[in-house]
This record gives sequence, structure tokens and C-alpha cells, in this order.
Amino acid sequence: MKTNTLYTPENGYSIVTGKQVIVNTNSLRTAEPFKSLFPIRDADLDKIADDMKKHGFDHAHPIIVWAGHKFTVVDGHTRLAAARRLGIDAIPVVVREFGNENDALEYAIDSQRNRRNLSDAEMMRCLSALDKRRKTGRPKDSDVIHGKSADATAYLLGTSRCKVEKLRTINDYAPQTIKLAVLSGSISANRAYIITMETRRIENCKNTAEFKSERLAVLEKSISKGIRERTELELLKHPGVRYSTTEIHAMKGRIISKLDEALGKLKKGKK
Repeated sequence: MKTNTLYTPENGYSIVTGKQVIVNTNSLRTAEPFKSLFPIRDADLDKIADDMKKHGFDHAHPIIVWAGHKFTVVDGHTRLAAARRLGIDAIPVVVREFGNENDALEYAIDSQRNRRNLSDAEMMRCLSALDKRRKTGRPKDSDVIHGKSADATAYLLGTSRCKVEKLRTINDYAPQTIKLAVLSGSISANRAYIITMETRRIENCKNTAEFKSERLAVLEKSISKGIRERTELELLKHPGVRYSTTEIHAMKGRIISKLDEALGKLKKGKK
């Protein structure tokens, strides 16, 4: 599919920013962190490509590019992919300038949030990208990450400060499997936060007397319950069968021997 428009020169980066212009589709550059901030979903790409095939590229929704960053696409990756799929060789873009990568990231996130509610996976991905750049060259607990900035970040993502702090906890402390589960949409951020906090609690106190006492109590309860339930089942299945004191004593000896063997594996120095 062709468009009846003129290409801008390859050195067209000097174009006045904020104006819509037509550029060669292949002249646009995609790069991190923008191209993976909001991964292109096949269903969305198919839908946009079908609409673009029928009606052409909608000039009311141009691609946003960063003028001083080699015409890097900041917003509009799915529309660009649809245009390239259809062979459209020239498309409308709005050229903008940003002070730095963080400013460009915030613009990209703000653009997406204005169109729809961001998913937990998208919020987590955005927060990770923002925090990675905001922490550079700053103290670990800088107020760029905490305090009032948490409110600003929450507003940018269209969520609450509490949600931002939960996502940060997941990013900072969750096992990789939990992070990937959130990013894939398998579990919610709230569920991942609960798992992460429980994992941290266990790691922090697994060698303390309190934790050991708690685990031994759970183990004792489980073993006792198993013996009681099995005995009750035996009475139900064979109500007329009874055993002598000698037989019971011999069975207790065998059980204790097996119990000693099993519990011995929990002793320090045992694998």
C-alpha cells in the first residue's frame, strides 16, 4: 500500500518539533527502553492492521518520535508495526524533543495511560524502567524514589501510592519466578506481593528460635493428626478387632524407631 505523500529528507531531524510531518516508514528507529515498555500484542496488531488496510493510516494518531535521539519511536510501536506489515512506505509523525530518557519515558507512559487503564504487568514494567533511571547516581534511599515522588509516580501510572510501593517490593525482593508470573499476567501484583512478603519473612527468620518453634509445632500437629485419623479409620473398618498390651507396645516401638529415623533428617548437619 502506498501513500500520496512526500518523504522528509534523511537529515530531517532539524524539523521544528511539535509539528506533524510525513516520513519514510523505514527511517524510524525503535530502541530500548521504549520498544519493550508496552509489548505489541498480536490481537491489537491484527485489529489495527485491519482498520489501517480499510481506511489508511489515521493522521489523528501519528507516531511520536524523539527528535534528538535519531528519530527513535517513543509512542506508537503497534501502529508502526501495522504500517510496516501493510507496506505503507510513508506515515505521519510528530517530532518532539525531550530533556532526557526519563522525560521521554514519562511521556510514553502518560500517553498509554490516557488511552486505557494499565495492567499490573505494564505498571511493573514501567516502574522498573523509571526507577532504573532515577536511581542512577543517587543514594540508595533517595527521595527521588520514595516520599513525594511515590505519589507522582502513582499519578503517572494511574494507580495508588500503595500499589506503587507493592510493585517496588516485588521488583526489589521477589524471586524471579514471581516477577515473571506478574509480567506474564499469570498472577496479580497483590498476590505476588503477599508471596514476596511471606518469602522475605521466612528468609529473615528461618534460623531464629521463634521460627523453629513455629515449624516444629506445625510438624507435630501434622504427625499427630495423621496418627489419629489412621487409628479412627482402623476402628471404622475393623470395629471388632482389638490388640493386646504386648502387641500395642511392639507396634509403638516400631513406630518410634521409624519416627526417630525420619525426624533425624531434620537435625543440624544433616542433608
